[in-house]
Amino acid sequence: MLTRVSEALVKPGREQEFVARVRDLVKGFPEIYDGLLGHEVLVDLDDPLRVRYVSRWRDEQALENYAGPGWRTDPVTFPDEDAYLQQPLALRHFRHVS
Repeated sequence: MLTRVSEALVKPGREQEFVARVRDLVKGFPEIYDGLLGHEVLVDLDDPLRVRYVSRWRDEQALENYAGPGWRTDPVTFPDEDAYLQQPLALRHFRHVS
């Protein structure tokens, strides 16, 4: 299983609108993307300008089917997302170990 973390640094005053937009965009993902095991939108308690979209994927192929062949380096964005952000998304991946 792989976990993908996309972190956004949102412009001050745009946090609630950004979170609402992301939540609306991803709510149908479990039905659309085979191999998506779970996902959530997280807001940092100490810095509400930091918002993360965390998704857990069955394997690399499932993640590539969602994010494309550049899944390791290319964040998935939505149109006009940069209007909300102070900087480009930061992207990290984690492999689960047992």
